[in-house]
Amino acid sequence: MKLRLLASTPAVETFIATAMLTTTSGASPSSIFHRLSANPAKVAETVGRIEVQHGSILEHNRLDWLLEAREGDVLKILLANRFFTVTRLGSDSWLLSANLRTILEYQVEGDEFSGLLMSSIEKLIPSAYAFWRREA
Repeated sequence: MKLRLLASTPAVETFIATAMLTTTSGASPSSIFHRLSANPAKVAETVGRIEVQHGSILEHNRLDWLLEAREGDVLKILLANRFFTVTRLGSDSWLLSANLRTILEYQVEGDEFSGLLMSSIEKLIPSAYAFWRREA
């Protein structure tokens, strides 16, 4: 099985931090986003303490991968979490799409695919990735 991240929501950690702060601030989400965009350290600090249980803030993004896997493996993934979107590109080639909440819910499976998912987001969202690895 192989997994390669193709695309994601731009500034995904900033979006997550914006969603987190929107719940506790009277400022508009766009204002919070613009302030955070200018302050990467604040983004890292905020996202670095994210709680997985507050899943709705992890839904404001989209990630797309190229997955090379057998049909049976893809079926297992879909049965484990219905929020993955999968499109067949070829016999063992698939376009896979999900948000971070779906990824984190799936990672408890502890299988090869969950490891590939987590590795694929390590550089994209380093602050959240580090937090989730500490919690695991």
